Amino acid sequence: MSPVLTIASLTVREAVRRRLVAAFALISVVLVSLSGWGFYKLSHNTSITSGETGLAVPQAVILFMFMFSFVVALSASAIASLAISAEIDSGVLQTVITRPIRRSDILLGKWLGMTGLLAAYTAIVCSLLVGVVDWTSGYVPPDPAAAAVFVLAEGVMLLTLVLLLSTRLSALAAGVIGVALFGIAWLAGVAETLGAAFGIRAMHTAGQISQYLLPTDGLWHGAVFYLEPPAFVAQQLAGPRGEQADPFFTSTAPAWPYLTWAAIWLVLMLLLGLISFQRREL
Repeated sequence: MSPVLTIASLTVREAVRRRLVAAFALISVVLVSLSGWGFYKLSHNTSITSGETGLAVPQAVILFMFMFSFVVALSASAIASLAISAEIDSGVLQTVITRPIRRSDILLGKWLGMTGLLAAYTAIVCSLLVGVVDWTSGYVPPDPAAAAVFVLAEGVMLLTLVLLLSTRLSALAAGVIGVALFGIAWLAGVAETLGAAFGIRAMHTAGQISQYLLPTDGLWHGAVFYLEPPAFVAQQLAGPRGEQADPFFTSTAPAWPYLTWAAIWLVLMLLLGLISFQRREL
């Protein structure tokens, strides 16, 4: 087995040992249970019409997926913040570095292991969420698999950024900064949506710039697009422009040039992490 795969395997085992996987599983159970209860009550509410239910359920799916995307971001930040700095402080990495293994193998192995954990977590919870919504309300989003991919990509972006921060900052600082940047990027996306809907050019431009500096919110809008039924999109576009200012609505999928930039951004952050870790004194 190559050193990268060995480190990846050890990273997964360490996450299990620290009970991070158990914590994520508990959060997922609570999230899926709440969604099941909520969608059952919503779809069996006799005080609203079937048309109102058909409009409310897709929006509720997006809201629950947003809550899950935030859990994915927190999970990514939590595991990545401990990856380098915590092991430097504990002396574990000093022991590993003395062996014939490159620092790049260590960082790439940790990144690969954490990305694998995040991918498995996202796939399981998204599948459970879609299954529970279908079982309780009979509704299935247009393309839940594509939405899950965008949620995962959002988490991997933040994971890579926090891993870079972890090569220079303490675990606490790296984790807090990562979550704060994630929140700021989402708020900037809200500003961009409001700016576009109401013709406020400065807000629209600032939001667009933020989506290139940290692509998490742009990818989240990709998840939103693939959760929206075409009829809902058409209804929003035909309504007052205030309805298009909804931060949980998007009329188009992310363009390929933007997705290409997101991939380049990810590679750049990973390369910066490798360079920073290579130059870090242990």
